[in-house]
Parts: sequence; C-alpha cells; structure tokens
Amino acid sequence: MKYGYIFIYFLFLGLCNCEKEKVNSQENILGDWDIKGGGTLFIETDSFSLSVGCNSIFGKIRIIENRIYFSLIASTLMGCPEAEGEKEKEFIRLLENNILNFSISGERAILFNENDEEIITLIRPLNESLVNSWDMISLRTQNAISYSILDSDFKIIFFENGTIRVTTSCNGGGGSFKIQNNNLSFLDLFFTEKACEPERNLREKEFSEALQSVNKFSVIRDKLKLMRDNEVWITFEKS
Repeated sequence: MKYGYIFIYFLFLGLCNCEKEKVNSQENILGDWDIKGGGTLFIETDSFSLSVGCNSIFGKIRIIENRIYFSLIASTLMGCPEAEGEKEKEFIRLLENNILNFSISGERAILFNENDEEIITLIRPLNESLVNSWDMISLRTQNAISYSILDSDFKIIFFENGTIRVTTSCNGGGGSFKIQNNNLSFLDLFFTEKACEPERNLREKEFSEALQSVNKFSVIRDKLKLMRDNEVWITFEKS
C-alpha cells in the first residue's frame, strides 16, 4: 500500500506540472512577434492583428492548450502592390477558420497546420529602452480603442532617473515609474488642474485613468504599448 501512495503522489505531481506547462504556453504566445520572412503579428487573449507591409489583418481567436482557433478575419482593404497583396491573401488563407497548433522554444514560436507542417515561424523581438519621449497615437476606453485629433498633444517622457513628465491637450503632470521583469508601475502621478473645454477634459480623464491602470509595457520598432495585463490600453510612437 505504501508504494501505491508513492505512485499516486508522483502521478499527481506530473499532472500538476502538465497543467502549468499548458498555462505557460498560452501566456507565452501572447504579445508581439516578428514573422520570419517579413511582417508582424500581435496576439491578445481573444484577438490578433497582423501586417505584412500594407494592410492590417485582424480577427478573433481562441487559445486552448497549444491550439489557436482563428475566425472572423477582416482587413483594412487598402490598395497594395501586387507582392504584398498576394502575401496578405496567403496569410488569410492559412488562418481563416483554421486551427493551428503551436510550440514555443525560447524566443521563437512555430505554428503548424493539421498535417503537422510548419507554416509560420515567429520570432520575439527584444524590448528596447523605455527611456525616451513618446507621442500618443491611440487610447483604449471602456468601449473601444479610439483616436482623436487631440491625441497629438498627449506626450509622456521617461527619464533615466525613474521620473516621468506628461503633457495632455489641457494639463501637464509627472510622477515616477518602476520596472520589474517587464512589469511597469507608475507612482505619485499628478496633473495640474487647469479648466479646459469639456472634450479636452474628457480625453484627459480617459488618458489619466488608463495610465494609472496599466501594469506592463512593450517597446518595439519605435512603438510603445502600455498594457493592462495582456490588453493594450495606450499606444505611443517615438517623438
């Protein structure tokens, strides 16, 4: 009986480790990727966006264990050079209403079709330095990702001494930041309190609330994404 308990104990440990691997695989496939051969892919928990040089291709996904289910794929439908257009059609054909398996090794991921053939290789780009001056180009609110003519006035500057300076279309502010294992937190944030037009006040409020809620970041190709967990809330580009 003693040996029976030992066997069950190790079986239980094995099951626990398998479950951990599944969870980690799902988490590790999220985020920004370079596509080998050209292009970029961004994977969120339930959606993705892809570009191979012209249009943006986007759609819904479900990630279950080491499988990704792609559906509801759409494109921005901009006119493109023939080479880019054909490449986009090929990616849509590979992904639309398909189920792909994936494996991850270090900073590389491979997507396989149902015949276990390697069809897409992804390479994780390294984050660059956060210390820079950044202009806001999009902001997620409770309803959707939005863009405004006022956004060109929104800026955040990260300094090497751990402080930030923020400007909006109305007020300015500052504070400090802390980075630990790609987790980002803002401390002692403050804004001046000048009265502004209602539209400017609303945009500033949405921005400050989003800024205080983010906890992760990614810097890739002159773009800074501030995220809440794995969902992008504010996107900037280098000034």
